[in-house]
Amino acid sequence: MLYGQGADNDGAVTMKARTFTGGYIFKTFEAEPRDELVTQDIPSKVVIPLRQGFGSALDPLVKEGDKVRAGQIIGHDQASIASPIHSSINGKVVEMKKTNYFHREVWMVVIEGDGTDDYDLVDGYSSQWEKLPTEAVEKILYTSGVTSLDRQGIPTQFRSSVIGPEKVENIIVHGADSEVYNLSLKLLFRGKGLYNFVVGLKILKKIMPRAKIHVAIDHSESEIHERLSKLLFKEDNIEMVPIVSKYPVGFDQVLIPTILEKSFPYGYSAANIGVVVLNIQAVLQVFEAMHQGKPLIERTIALCGPSVTEPTHVKVRVGTPLADILDGRLKKAPSRVILNSLLTGVELNDLSLPIDRTFSLIIAIPEDTDRKFLALFRTGPRDDSISCTFASAYLNLDKHAGTNKHGEERPCIQCGYCISVCPVRVVPIMLNRLSKRAIDVRLMRYGIFNCIDCNLCSYVCPCKIPLARNIKMGKSKLIGIGCDQSLCILPKFNLTGLAEYRGVIAKR
Repeated sequence: MLYGQGADNDGAVTMKARTFTGGYIFKTFEAEPRDELVTQDIPSKVVIPLRQGFGSALDPLVKEGDKVRAGQIIGHDQASIASPIHSSINGKVVEMKKTNYFHREVWMVVIEGDGTDDYDLVDGYSSQWEKLPTEAVEKILYTSGVTSLDRQGIPTQFRSSVIGPEKVENIIVHGADSEVYNLSLKLLFRGKGLYNFVVGLKILKKIMPRAKIHVAIDHSESEIHERLSKLLFKEDNIEMVPIVSKYPVGFDQVLIPTILEKSFPYGYSAANIGVVVLNIQAVLQVFEAMHQGKPLIERTIALCGPSVTEPTHVKVRVGTPLADILDGRLKKAPSRVILNSLLTGVELNDLSLPIDRTFSLIIAIPEDTDRKFLALFRTGPRDDSISCTFASAYLNLDKHAGTNKHGEERPCIQCGYCISVCPVRVVPIMLNRLSKRAIDVRLMRYGIFNCIDCNLCSYVCPCKIPLARNIKMGKSKLIGIGCDQSLCILPKFNLTGLAEYRGVIAKR
């Protein structure tokens, strides 16, 4: 990790951008979302999954025929680790069904709307939250649903995470534009966004008073750093941290060692070591819940990729079918629609599925399976891959994202690219070889369970070897015979909330 202090020409204290060994910096890709926000029309019908974000699946509190209000809680279970789920529109429950939603059987509440756009406010919300008891602030956030956000939820005494707020030692809020496509920070911080973000940080500080807050923003966003530094100047235990936006710094397993200089217990949660990791939008929605009484019924989602007619950001109600959002926004050519990440995201084959609280990006890229003659030797100035960048480094052209591998799988040439980019310092080509054999305990010795499935090794491989897929297969083989990393991890870490974490994972 690289970090430390220096001074600029004006004598002001500056910090070197923190980074990590390995990783990959993506160039600018075509069809990135513009810094503008479009509000989607209120949908005529929504489908609300009763499992969204961090936590267990919930049983419905409504039945067919019930009238519901936007902001009304329709799924809640105080006995489980989860946060309440709300109706996102005003209308009537027309169907209750269990559906396979991202490989999990989940209750879906289908609501037919009446076209009105108002919603019920969260009980007890106040712009004078500093005067409220901590328990009241926690209850408001929990009731609003925002405590379900990100990979470990926001801890409160209401079982919204695997640990309580008193166990949190560090909060990392990151705005690292390390993916191929990202939400626009400039858009999120536009107008009063930056001020609202700072208030959101203070609210989090109130409910987790022992925690130090680290705000990790791309080091190239100098204006945002300067404005935030001024707003946070007098705040204790909140620090600004410039980071290099190198993929996959957004992963907890990479972000935490980069920011905190502490090891990560691979296979467990950040919460198990007393860390809460949140993104910028989550903190803004904390502000909205506390200051404005807004329940978590909508998301800001970036629509991007070469197959999108007008890449932009859309504010949309939770439960809106993907087909409604993409209607008129996709080009006619065959496209692949992907959720949240071009490298690790899920392919969205069924556009009747609804969006939920976890959606941030909808990426559409053209399907392209045409074989390219001598792909390895083509210059490909718009192709961002190791085998096609001979000229691209010298040309200021937006890269093109598509589904073509630009070549067939070939024997490994021992180039070492997969090793050089691996952010967790395993040897992908070695794990690949061992994974394709019968079960081999050497996979454990070479740290296969340290692999975080970022897929970067497959992305950079000039021989088009599906390294990440084969490594995942190797992990599955070991898990199938009862091997995991728990015996290696537990003696080295003082983990907390283990039983709760295992309970949530077991129900996935």
